[in-house]
Amino acid sequence: MSFSVDKPAEIEAFLATNNYLSGSHLPDGKDAQVYLDLKGNIPNKSETPNFYFWSLNLSVFSEPLLKKWIEDVKPAASKESSKKAEKKADDDDLFGSDDEEETKKLEEMKKKKAEEAKKAKKKVIAKSIVIFDVKVFEQEQDLDELAKRILQIEMDGLMWRTEYKLVEIAFGMKKIQMGCTIEDDKVSTDDLFDKILAWEDEVQSVDIVSFQKV
Repeated sequence: MSFSVDKPAEIEAFLATNNYLSGSHLPDGKDAQVYLDLKGNIPNKSETPNFYFWSLNLSVFSEPLLKKWIEDVKPAASKESSKKAEKKADDDDLFGSDDEEETKKLEEMKKKKAEEAKKAKKKVIAKSIVIFDVKVFEQEQDLDELAKRILQIEMDGLMWRTEYKLVEIAFGMKKIQMGCTIEDDKVSTDDLFDKILAWEDEVQSVDIVSFQKV
């Protein structure tokens, strides 16, 4: 099934029962393509709330990573064609000129960029996006108040996403769905969930919906 930003109602209907356009608990190239097609235009929160929260989930991923997801879902033949085109372009760049000095400069630039990329990789901090559900005991519990208290939890390496939503389970019962970004070396989901479960008279369970490396 394909999706278009020109048909937000179809996307909203699909996301009402799915976390991502991929149809699974993790986003893929379908999600990446629609998010990039939005071109920074955030969906209307009141008209398409699920589409809106979905866009917030996707906003934490870098554009290069999103484009990689799109490439990953392309047919193998398309990938092979793309590789050949890239190789030809590289060959043209390196050998298209008979000027030996120009070729030398290109080689030096290529080497410099490779060194810069290597240095940049060393500085990357491993992070993950965690989306989770918080279930309570009573239908009458104030879920907004509980969500605000959860968002006040502080840990080194924990970055909350201040938007959350209340999802109906059954018979009037609802759960809180919220998310955060964590630095893998500093925060474990077990430690975070233990802090939430410490309100044992109010919180029944905390369950991971999706866990995505950034």
